[in-house]
Order: sequence, then structure tokens, then C-alpha cells
Amino acid sequence: MGDAEQMWITVVPALEDDDTDEEDQAELVVLAIDPSPDDPAQQVLDVLMDRGHEGEEGVFYLLPFDLGVRYERDGDRLAVLLLTTPGLLDDTVSARGGELVAATASLRAAPLVEDGVLLLRREVVTDFDPATEDGDEQPLVLLFQDGPAWEADLFSAFDAGEGSLGVIGPWGSDATEGED
Repeated sequence: MGDAEQMWITVVPALEDDDTDEEDQAELVVLAIDPSPDDPAQQVLDVLMDRGHEGEEGVFYLLPFDLGVRYERDGDRLAVLLLTTPGLLDDTVSARGGELVAATASLRAAPLVEDGVLLLRREVVTDFDPATEDGDEQPLVLLFQDGPAWEADLFSAFDAGEGSLGVIGPWGSDATEGED
């Protein structure tokens, strides 16, 4: 499956309040993540999501410098970039060792993007603008499930407890505060 089959602009049922009118529901950018293939970036994303700190029961929060999203626009194409700090990537993959270290060497060797390591970049043709009313960038929703799946299948898997969902905030200048 290509980018367009694994990236959507849609309302996320699991994040919507039952009292919200259908026309008031916010559309978000959603990416499907499959940590099972030979894609080291998706494996690293899965590992980073395990770094979450539990707030309310069953809700885990990532620190702002663990993982962030940046959006770019080029004409009618919207690109989504997922970034992490170099130190965190180094620590994460060295802790896993073996094949993941070798598989992520190209990610680590690539030029940094806004002081972050680019883990994943996906693009889709859309006129959607992922900005909030305040001009800030919207969070990104990641849906994790082993194996490729279509949008409806991912939401069904999440509802059935067979997949997981992550909400990633914007990457910013304060993202590297956690670096040594």
C-alpha cells in the first residue's frame, strides 16, 4: 500500500464526544502504522509509543521531545513528517539492538529536519489545512495494527481492542529541551 492508502483526512470516532454535532466534528490527519513489516521507521514508532507515561487509566502520554509531527505543503500535496530527537533514537535502537540498529542507520545518517531525525514522511493530495483556529498545527492521529489495513478496518480494530491509537503533537523549537 502506498501513502494515499495509509493516510486519511477524517473524523476519528474514538476521539469525538457523543454530544458533538456531526458538522462540528473536527477532521484530523490519520496515518496507519504497521510495525510488523521490514520498515524500521514504523518499528521505531511502535517502540517510541511504548515510552508513554500513563495518565488516566489506559491513556499514555509522550513527552514533547519523544515524537512530534510537522506538516508541509507543496501545491496540492500535504506532507506529514514524524520526527524524534537524535539522542532518543540512538538510545531506543541501541536498547533493542541487533537488526534494528543496522536497519535505522540510514535514518540516523540522513540530514536532520528542524534538529530532529525524520522517521517517516507521507504525502497525499488534499486541500485540507491542518491548522487550528489559533494557527497552531493540529495533532496527528496514528493507528497501529499489524498488517496493512483500510481506514474502516483500523477503526474497527481499535474498537475491538486489536489495534492502538496514538495522538502526536506538533514538533517545535522546544522539542529538543529533553536532549542532554
